[in-house]
Amino acid sequence: MQHFTESFPQDEKTPTELPDRTSTYSPLPQKEDAFSPLPSVISPMTLDHASPDPASPGLHSLRTPDPTEKEYTPHSTEKEHWEQPALEVSDRRNAEPRHRGRRPLLFWVVGLVACLVIGLAIGLGVGLTRKSSNSSAPAKPPPPAPTAIPQDFLSTVGAFNGSGIALASESFASGGHGSIVMYFQHHSGQLRSAQLGTDGTWQGGDITNIVAIDAKNGTPIAAVAYARNQTAAWHIFYININNTVTEVINDNNTNVWREGPINALDLQAMNDPNVGLEACWYGSFYSDATYNHSPVPGQTTSTGNSSDQTVGIHLWYATNATTFDSVGWTYGDDSWTEQQTFNGYNGHAGVGCYSWGGGSDTYVFFINLQNEVNILWKDLNTTLVANSTHPINQWTNSSISIPVFQNSSMGYTNYLYVQNPDLSISGFNVTFAAENTTIPTDADDEFTINGAKGLPGTHLSVTALPDNSGGNSLLAFYQTNGTDVTEFVRDLDAGQWTSSSVPIPNS
Repeated sequence: MQHFTESFPQDEKTPTELPDRTSTYSPLPQKEDAFSPLPSVISPMTLDHASPDPASPGLHSLRTPDPTEKEYTPHSTEKEHWEQPALEVSDRRNAEPRHRGRRPLLFWVVGLVACLVIGLAIGLGVGLTRKSSNSSAPAKPPPPAPTAIPQDFLSTVGAFNGSGIALASESFASGGHGSIVMYFQHHSGQLRSAQLGTDGTWQGGDITNIVAIDAKNGTPIAAVAYARNQTAAWHIFYININNTVTEVINDNNTNVWREGPINALDLQAMNDPNVGLEACWYGSFYSDATYNHSPVPGQTTSTGNSSDQTVGIHLWYATNATTFDSVGWTYGDDSWTEQQTFNGYNGHAGVGCYSWGGGSDTYVFFINLQNEVNILWKDLNTTLVANSTHPINQWTNSSISIPVFQNSSMGYTNYLYVQNPDLSISGFNVTFAAENTTIPTDADDEFTINGAKGLPGTHLSVTALPDNSGGNSLLAFYQTNGTDVTEFVRDLDAGQWTSSSVPIPNS
């Protein structure tokens, strides 16, 4: 399968010095060649550039590594050693007494005093011993729970074992049939990007394609791409080594990664290797320009100017094992807003979303504490009148329930992808209709990817792209052996899945 794109030339970059992966803090680079200050509004595209057109919807992903992949913190076997202070010995010698006749009396006096001292010492010793046996010293706090992936699980070649995977469109070609860019974690810990070329081969992924150097091991990665006011932009979200939700932004005008405004909120994610995080664009199908795109449920492949007045990004992240918080950003603003808390969902599992289709409904997918996918919906059209079955501007749980692997990742483009309890990956053709959301029972509306199963809790990212035969293909990316990112491809309508490994440079 070949993909059509016209990619922008990359600025030449020099190798970036990496922080110590065992350190507890490493800030984002502040060098001018790596990041530049964030403008409050993305500047318009210059006339020298062609109009950018995102290629495909739903380029979002999330997963968390297997909960067994935790670092074991050994207890110290070295006991505290207390050294008894040495007895002080006087160098002064006893002087010869003046009256030798008094020596017997002095002897008895000294003996009596010695007996009293010995008796007192024994009494105190017994008393102190009894007191000590009846009361214990304050216990040392237990060692902290393991919050890192053990060294035995860390890969030394290719991708990070437990790498996050995210996809974003990158198109400057007319018609929108551009390439996609995959964001992943290299075994060095760096976040990097690799691009699917026009000939169907992968390019990049090396040290000249570094996106961030302060990501925590096994961080989830979320990507949002859009084109507005003749400028294409890419927002990448991840969790840094201080467990802070972090955003970096690039656009076709600067071609430089810079810090995003979400960083000002200092959002603290759960301190665990397995953390859910996802971001979704909402409104106007990513673009305000007419272009062709890969198919979206209920739409043709042509999308004109949208009537949505408010567009932006929603982001969800886990704050603890059973809670997600959400924040939102409106296009043109220079800050994010904290929005809502979702309780009773597995914070170690993935989270998914769908909010770029037609209509005013938006959807988010969580995994409940019974290892089932729940689909929540919200109607953003506040001009409508609510009723008992269709509230307005309020998250409502649909009747959907899909059994999955405990820490399954999720992804959505045309199909809702999940990891099954047997570690295989399946897709479900969900009919999104607010309170009437359903999963058809026809055999053609569900599939399981044939081939290698995913690692337990593998990150998962999916999309659909036009191919050179005039049709469209489904693409799914996940890890099967811990050093790879494997691409699975199938025709949109039917057929067998084929797979190939995305080449990941070792250096």
